[in-house]
Amino acid sequence: MLMKTTVTSSPSLAGTSGITLDSLRVSYHGNVVLKPLSLTIEPGEVLALIGPSGSGKTTVLRAIAGFVQPAGGRILIGDTDVTQLPPYKRGLAMVVQNYALFPHMKVEDNVAFGLRAQKQPRGLIAERVTEALKIVGMADYATRYPHQLSGGQQQRVAIARAIAVRPRVLLLE
Repeated sequence: MLMKTTVTSSPSLAGTSGITLDSLRVSYHGNVVLKPLSLTIEPGEVLALIGPSGSGKTTVLRAIAGFVQPAGGRILIGDTDVTQLPPYKRGLAMVVQNYALFPHMKVEDNVAFGLRAQKQPRGLIAERVTEALKIVGMADYATRYPHQLSGGQQQRVAIARAIAVRPRVLLLE
């Protein structure tokens, strides 16, 4: 089941891209785990994939993110076919269910991680980290470690880390 809604007139949508899945199919060791799926998600549109365990929701997200290689079909982000591109060249961010925060890093360092991997200037990193933490209401927790946060707070830190890199597409598992 799909649920769609569109976010309109938001200045924060600048630079976002839509997603097109064209007969996307995924197999593992010859077993089809995702039958051909065609779907278009417009820029600014919010889509929820809803279904029982094992129905392919996470597989779709992992294929879009580039963590799973499709057995067939195409994935377009904007007008670019990203089907064969590695994850780091797709211009997106994904927040997974377990948040994947680094336990040895403070909140601010977790949020800065992607920006540092992109080799962004220190001033820009500091600015984006502050902005992202403010957006998710976690600015006062910048110097804490993940184990000092509740599950909901950890989730917000993971979202801040994802939005700090200003992805064209944000995937939430």
